[in-house]
Amino acid sequence: MAQPIAVPALPVDTLLGDLPTAHRALPIGHRIAGQGCHGAKTGIRSCSTGNANRIRFVYFPRADHDHRATYHRHLVIAEILLARVLAARAEGLRPMAPSLDYAAEARVTLRPPQDMFHPATLEYRRWYRADGAARAQPLTQEALSLRLAADGDLSMREARARVARRSHALPAADQAWLIARRNAPPARRPLNQAEYLALAAALDGIWQASTGASHAERANRRITLRVVAALGSLLDEYVAAPFKSTALSETFNEHHLAHLRQSIEYSRQAESASGTLLAGPKAWFAAKAARMRAEHQIGLAKSPAASPALRLSGRPVIAVVGGRLHTFVDGRRPGARLASAVPLYATFG
Repeated sequence: MAQPIAVPALPVDTLLGDLPTAHRALPIGHRIAGQGCHGAKTGIRSCSTGNANRIRFVYFPRADHDHRATYHRHLVIAEILLARVLAARAEGLRPMAPSLDYAAEARVTLRPPQDMFHPATLEYRRWYRADGAARAQPLTQEALSLRLAADGDLSMREARARVARRSHALPAADQAWLIARRNAPPARRPLNQAEYLALAAALDGIWQASTGASHAERANRRITLRVVAALGSLLDEYVAAPFKSTALSETFNEHHLAHLRQSIEYSRQAESASGTLLAGPKAWFAAKAARMRAEHQIGLAKSPAASPALRLSGRPVIAVVGGRLHTFVDGRRPGARLASAVPLYATFG
């Protein structure tokens, strides 16, 4: 079988640094004075948002009853959501969280009425203190597990299991991200699950509609491929490709796995430096934990549940050799013996 090609983990700025535009002589984000975002002449008013790094696709001239209205809608949605991804990244926030939805945000930011739960339940203790005072923020999974283990004389393993089963508490990192997302301005708000899937659907729509040979369609195909590669490089946890198009899925997976492998290497380097420079056990354990998390994500990416069905490069052939059945693929035997066969003389009578 063909060996997969290793894709280098390119920085996001490199992937998005020289995208094609409607103005071939100008870098992305720059426009000629007196023209609109994509070269169409407009009045003095500009549609620029002041963000020089904003990703711009190439549009067709708009006409009455434009049959490309759906195509243009995909372009607009992708531009808006990608602008938020890059703005959140510039603010130091995780730009996307495909596993966190609106329901998770509500469970973190909307306090339920105090009489909705019994004071002995974990959900009540997550939001309210023992004296009934409301907490400014709900307890995280880690904090609630510590309190349950201390008050109930339980092991941390059992406490974490009960918190996961009997409460809506989230890990501290996810809760902090949801609160920061809710407080961020709309233009710099990172994407949750629904918005991430909407971005993927828009990129899929652009790719499927860009089947012609015009400059706009060729440029949009190149932009889409580079954007999908950048999205894979921005996710630190394994996420299955959300695209319907095979080309986009393969590009996303290649760059996503390359990014995860690079994070493992960075963690190993930090782990080695922590031991060499005697930075202390805390730094060493933090680097080791980061490496283990990255290796776990690689394991998820390679698990049978996450991978598509195995495609054989040749037709399997079953033959009798030495009185036993064997399977051959491309003339080679994988080594697994399937079943015993009757002797050859019995086969032919």
